[in-house]
Amino acid sequence: MTVRKWIKHVLGVLILAFLLAYLVGHRQELKALLKLSAGQLIMMYLLCFLISVASVPVVRSLLDALETETGFGDMLILNNAALLLNYAPMKFGTVFRANYLKRHHGLSYAHFATFFLYITFLMTLMAAAIGLAVLLGVYGLAGYESKILAGVFAATVVGSLVFLLIPLPMPKGDGRMSAMLRTFIAGRSQISKQRKAVLISVVFVVITFVLTALRIGIIYHSMGREMHPAGYLILGALGFVVLFIAITPGSLGLRELVLACGAVVLGMPLEVGILAAIIDRAITICYAFTAGGACTLWLWYRSPNNFRKEQDDGKEPKVSDSCGKISGQDNQKRG
Repeated sequence: MTVRKWIKHVLGVLILAFLLAYLVGHRQELKALLKLSAGQLIMMYLLCFLISVASVPVVRSLLDALETETGFGDMLILNNAALLLNYAPMKFGTVFRANYLKRHHGLSYAHFATFFLYITFLMTLMAAAIGLAVLLGVYGLAGYESKILAGVFAATVVGSLVFLLIPLPMPKGDGRMSAMLRTFIAGRSQISKQRKAVLISVVFVVITFVLTALRIGIIYHSMGREMHPAGYLILGALGFVVLFIAITPGSLGLRELVLACGAVVLGMPLEVGILAAIIDRAITICYAFTAGGACTLWLWYRSPNNFRKEQDDGKEPKVSDSCGKISGQDNQKRG
């Protein structure tokens, strides 16, 4: 394990330890808030499934723009499997997804990186833009904390637009980074020309974002701590943005801390925000290990070779593990 990866894991553990210690220190107040009913748990689990389903058209559209045909059902299974496998070391969910798409669809690792970067910045752009619009329109910038949050959203929007729309010079170097940038710029141009594919992707990205905000809203409602419905959209936007920072593995701990701080900006106590974020994480982990586990077993049963590295001139895919939140599909082409 490299020093950078070691630091990321230690940082994640330290953040989680802080959050859990804070909850223990406020256990008496929080004990009365844990009132999730079986119906609410089922509803949130169902929302996880709907989010996975809604992400499929996003990936299908963008892969179609890269001239890679996919089907719905198989990639829904792939998405759920990757959610589980991203909890394994060495970013196995991302590597597995890239290998699968190459093995069954001939999608090169270079184009997989292009696809991943495009969808990452598209999802981040839409979430941050909605979060900023809601914050300005409903909450305003009266407080210092609100100004900081607005600044984060604005910077995210600008950065995403640069990668998605602003013309970039074609690098001429021979290094790996230059080669990846050339592939990305060419692939971005190819995707951007398919306006229908981009529009479909935007629509379903917004749907997944709203479903995520709804899941967060159910948690706060169960605790009897209501906020303006717009607040759940802001928290959902923060959840989307932080997922792709990937300072810690899967943003574990970091996402919970950011959502808790966001709740404070919206008028909630810190301990309530931490508890709500941890409950949300627990629901997604439960979905990953049940639905994801079943899908992983199915893919293993169908073809154990799916779990072996596919060679591509001796190079492995170099993309972030946050790709586990994105789904792809397969029309069951078997090479």
